[in-house]
Amino acid sequence: MIKKVQKAIGSPWGQRITILVLICIIMAILEPIFLRPTNAKSILLAISINGIMACGMLFTVLVGGLDFSVGSLAGFSASTAFLVATRYGFSDNGFLFGCAVAILACIAVGFINGFFVTRFEIPAFIITLAMRYAIYGASYFITSGFYVYAPGRGLAFELGNANILSIPMPVIIFVIIVIICAVVLGKTTFGRRLYAIGGNKHAANLAGFNASRNTILAFIISSVAAGIGGIILASMNTQAGQPTGLGYEGNVLMAMVVGGINLAGGEGGIPGAVFGALLVGVINNAMLLLSISADYQTFVQGVVILAAMSLNMYTKRGMSGSFKFKFKPFKPKKTES
Repeated sequence: MIKKVQKAIGSPWGQRITILVLICIIMAILEPIFLRPTNAKSILLAISINGIMACGMLFTVLVGGLDFSVGSLAGFSASTAFLVATRYGFSDNGFLFGCAVAILACIAVGFINGFFVTRFEIPAFIITLAMRYAIYGASYFITSGFYVYAPGRGLAFELGNANILSIPMPVIIFVIIVIICAVVLGKTTFGRRLYAIGGNKHAANLAGFNASRNTILAFIISSVAAGIGGIILASMNTQAGQPTGLGYEGNVLMAMVVGGINLAGGEGGIPGAVFGALLVGVINNAMLLLSISADYQTFVQGVVILAAMSLNMYTKRGMSGSFKFKFKPFKPKKTES
């Protein structure tokens, strides 16, 4: 029995769940408010936004790419939707039209990212990092550096604040997106092709399908998910602007890593992305409750990413039997006199 428990804890999922449980136990001792329903709701809302973006970025990670533009695109999408809705007095139809315009903009950005990655074979992190700064500039241009506020009524407010059977609307949307992404990746030809591209792009092309086209679609999905997350986040806060999605690319990347997603591509799934978003939400909430400053929060995030990547590599090598650490003492060579 003890050996079975040790084996379960030593597995990748066992390690992740153990870390999550330990954090929850420690926080319950340090801050009893951590276990209160109001705080649990805050964690769920944070997980929803991070999870939506993580599910989208998973598509690009599977083909061996990283999308650093998701945070800026979230702010740009939210700002676009709110600005268009403002012209129609934030009516429900006006807000829906604004969301449609924002999603079309996200599709265009995703296409540009994927086009440059596949056409010019530039690393994805370079293209999306450049796009990140370009979109931040575009967000500042369309908003003139000011926030766009939504009224506390109508669809623009209810999207992020309404409840259905006591379940927050963002959580419901998150669950729907999780189900859709899981079906696409697990049950469709497109999903299997993404895994094949991440495993070996040249072999995927030889198999008879267009790797470039599927890679572009993956980047479009990532951009659309970021746009949806940004609109929901803006609805929750009833305001949109350039800083709306600031820093969310770090949260999503951390969710990928702690969820055990292989950043080299071809390995990972929706359960890992969802668990990663859950763990990131708990960690960020714990830092807020402990009144850790924003500067130290970024430090903690960096340490978590480094530790998670090291743990993942150690576990994989240990399971394959390829990880061996041997210490060889230094022996000076004998010199002939």
